[in-house]
Amino acid sequence: MSRVPTRPALSRELIAEGLITAESMDDAQQAARAAGIPLMQHLLDSGLIPAAELAEVAAGVFDMPLVPADALHPRPEFIHQLEPELLRRHRALPLDQHNGYLRVAVSDPANIQALDEIRFHTGLPTIAVLAEDDALGDRINQMLGPMDQDLGDDRAMEVRDSEPRLASDTPVVRYVNRLMLRAVREGASDIHIEPFEHSCRIRFRQDGQLHEVATPNAAMASRLSSRLKVMARLDIAEKRLPQDGRLRLATSGNGPVDFRLSVCPTLHGEKLVLRLLNSATGQLAITDIGLSQAQLHQYRRALHAAHGMILVTGPTGSGKTVTLYSGLRELNDPTRNILSVEDPVEINLPGVNQVSINPRIGLDFAQVLRSFLRQDPDIIMVGEIRDRETAEIAIKAAQTGHLVLSTLHTNDAAGAVTRLINMGIPPWSIAASINLIIAQRLVRRCGDQGGSGRIGIHECLPVDGDIATAINDGETATAINRLARARGLPDLRQSAQEKVRQGLVSATEVERALGSS
Repeated sequence: MSRVPTRPALSRELIAEGLITAESMDDAQQAARAAGIPLMQHLLDSGLIPAAELAEVAAGVFDMPLVPADALHPRPEFIHQLEPELLRRHRALPLDQHNGYLRVAVSDPANIQALDEIRFHTGLPTIAVLAEDDALGDRINQMLGPMDQDLGDDRAMEVRDSEPRLASDTPVVRYVNRLMLRAVREGASDIHIEPFEHSCRIRFRQDGQLHEVATPNAAMASRLSSRLKVMARLDIAEKRLPQDGRLRLATSGNGPVDFRLSVCPTLHGEKLVLRLLNSATGQLAITDIGLSQAQLHQYRRALHAAHGMILVTGPTGSGKTVTLYSGLRELNDPTRNILSVEDPVEINLPGVNQVSINPRIGLDFAQVLRSFLRQDPDIIMVGEIRDRETAEIAIKAAQTGHLVLSTLHTNDAAGAVTRLINMGIPPWSIAASINLIIAQRLVRRCGDQGGSGRIGIHECLPVDGDIATAINDGETATAINRLARARGLPDLRQSAQEKVRQGLVSATEVERALGSS
């Protein structure tokens, strides 16, 4: 890099180019000294010389490349590591890496402090390139406008830490806050932070699919890990074992947002996954989850039964919990005692007594269920039936005057019967206690039907009449499915095909979710 020339060289060149008189230049230098600002900044602020012509002369004097306005394309991962106030204050914009250096566009070549601060926050060596002041300012505002909107009023936003000193306004704190707020704004369900040998990758899961949102440098991964572990009250020093925790982000105007943090050690550092627990989908009404009118009637009839069990089945991420929550919202009123046990509680439901299991202290589903039965319950929700003991207690509750809602991991509705039998539950007990089994998947909506988001496709299997008899007689899942189709009850694929006909989802998306027939 060439040596930065003195200010008089710029002054002489501007005078020689006829852009300013010597007298006006003397006045400008005196005004800059009086204000305690660089001459270049004063010339820009005062408008004595057009910004484009000033940039062209300065580029020649300082031997710096001049970046045209249409080439000011910063990399988002560098922007997200820096505070908006820093970029605006210095009128500086990190662009990209070139020969190991982070290129930073500035309008004042002598603004060494901007390069120093950006180098400190990014951990990368910096090199300045020149840009015309007006174009640079417009580009900075264009880049930072959405970011400022995400942040809202910083005074009304804080991350709740166990110690005030841990919530200080450092760059990594601001970066994490912005990342989490962006995920909330964009409707992401998960944030993945993945360390690699020479880089770090950050991805959001939206509508069931992961996509990359930033690639900060490798050193940033450990800083993000430390910050998030502090927020979740995990052991910062422990990097050999997986850890799980929970944290809350308070935002201005939108209320608190809860996240579940999973930390897993990998070859190049700790992989972090943040699950957003306060997704708006958790507040969906029963009419908004994608049930057909017939299925909605079946679900409501089962919900308003005096006792019995409702099972929702499907793979992880198929929206089972949202379906259960929609049912609880339908039932939630002051006349009912509703209790819920989950792993963990994902969404706060006012009026529902919610318990998170804690295996580390022996608090599992079965133990909480036994306690619930002594709590005069009307309705019990069990996040998942995982073992015989939990299944037996839940079915006993359903047979003794309580309404029980729970989930299982099976591919279709009839498969839930097989799963319970394999757990050791007698067929007669299943037939006598279960009112309804719902199998479901989530599929992405068509782009011309509201753009983003997912909708549920469902199979509802009422356990009554000949279906209850078949279960009691120990019939196979295949036989139960034949009875359901004979009664005109659509399976998952038939429900999906109906949504394709309605233009809500595409055939390609159905095939992705269900596989080829």
